[in-house]
Amino acid sequence: MSDNCYSEWKNWEESEFGKTPRHEKEYFKTLFKKFKLGRNKKILEIGFGNGYFLNFANEQGSMIEGIEIVPELVKRANNMGFKSYNSIEDIHKNNKYDLIVMFDVLEHIPQEEVVSFLNLLNEHLFDGGSIILRTPNGSSPFGLANQYGDITHCNVVTGEKLNYWTRLSGMYVDFADGDLYPFIYKHSLKKLPSKIIKRILFKIMERVFRYIFAPQPKGFLSSNLFAILRKK
Repeated sequence: MSDNCYSEWKNWEESEFGKTPRHEKEYFKTLFKKFKLGRNKKILEIGFGNGYFLNFANEQGSMIEGIEIVPELVKRANNMGFKSYNSIEDIHKNNKYDLIVMFDVLEHIPQEEVVSFLNLLNEHLFDGGSIILRTPNGSSPFGLANQYGDITHCNVVTGEKLNYWTRLSGMYVDFADGDLYPFIYKHSLKKLPSKIIKRILFKIMERVFRYIFAPQPKGFLSSNLFAILRKK
């Protein structure tokens, strides 16, 4: 699939670049709050797409740069004042970050290239730096639609694979679970009680299924896997 076709398929309109939708904003707010990311972080986002997280992190006071293989998206980011690159190799070796973020990226990296890719990212982290990633959950039957709904996905990612890859790249998995679920999301406050009840039932069901089909990882019923990797 060509770069332009992929952007069109994703509905990434130029006029919407950097305009973070409400549901994405609530997701990012949950991310910052849950993991106490704070302000004034130096962040690199890999695969920034239409710039939703770039814009959000910038509004939070972080210094953020981005990588995107689609030249048109890099151009849009540069036009909005974000320093962006086509490849990690374009970044100077001495340029380091507190945090590297990858939403829906690792499934695009061939399995045999993951360790070298993570090694390269590790070199660009400050001591104590971390990588936050989200990917289709290869350990869950509910991750199938996310994994196989995009023809450019070439790698099925699980928590156990992450543990293996990080051991070989000088990092470790500090956190791995199902995806984040902001309570407000796109619904009105009137629907908040029902959403809370659904989340409680979801957690109970997951514990039951993990017990029945043990051993199963945390986030077994989530369509996405969310993880934090730390530099050793």
